[in-house]
Amino acid sequence: MTEGLGLWLRRARETRQLSLEDVEKQLRIRRRYLQALELGDYSALPGQIQARGFLRNYARFLGVPVEEALARYEAEVEGRPLQPRARPVPDENRNPDITRPSVFPSPPSEEEETHPASTMPKTLMPILLGAMGLFLLITIGAFIYLQFMEAQPPVVAPTPTLEQATVAAPVAPTQQVLTSGDFVPNLDGTVTLRLSPTQHVWVRLVADDNVIFQGIATPGQPLEASASTQVQVETGNGGAFALSVNDVDWGTLGDIGQVVRRAWSPQGEIALQVP
Repeated sequence: MTEGLGLWLRRARETRQLSLEDVEKQLRIRRRYLQALELGDYSALPGQIQARGFLRNYARFLGVPVEEALARYEAEVEGRPLQPRARPVPDENRNPDITRPSVFPSPPSEEEETHPASTMPKTLMPILLGAMGLFLLITIGAFIYLQFMEAQPPVVAPTPTLEQATVAAPVAPTQQVLTSGDFVPNLDGTVTLRLSPTQHVWVRLVADDNVIFQGIATPGQPLEASASTQVQVETGNGGAFALSVNDVDWGTLGDIGQVVRRAWSPQGEIALQVP
């Protein structure tokens, strides 16, 4: 009758005059796992895969055939008799290399089982802390930037004006007086021009070479100028102004969207030289 795996291993160990502590130091397999193999208490082992790994290393260390040890183990686990081998397994029991590392990880020590170490690598924590710090800096920077942008007044692009669109030399008025039955001279020898804007539109009003107004006119705020020699008006939308000369209504300054340049002297409207 074939003896059991545990007794077979124990006899091989005692033949070499080794204790379980000696084997534990050499193979780095816990003593209780070695003892479980020798007692046939396979339920005390971590699992079948690690049990086979322990058994393979233990058999090599003791100098017994590895395949026979595995066959004995499988027969006992499955509850069947050990089948005799047709031929010996070559080179499994010769010159065992007890220094060769096992392909299975070493079992945890008593201290590791009592106080399991963190699964997080030590180098991962500084990386996580650095990433969190960088994210925090980016968040704070974005918040400050948004607050600064909200505090800035909106930049409004200037509206192109007639003066910006066409730069021309000052127009020298001539003394050619245009005939108009609406013109009524002032008794004091001056001419008075009044513009009443109906839209926000650019206008330039000059009296005796003095700029009275230049910019965007506001509806409801009339513009008025008096001159002893000449008063001149320029705009890019003549239909946006109601015109009055010497307190006489002249209708609109021009048509809607019409570029207008007109001038009056104390004698009446005068023709301007076309640039």
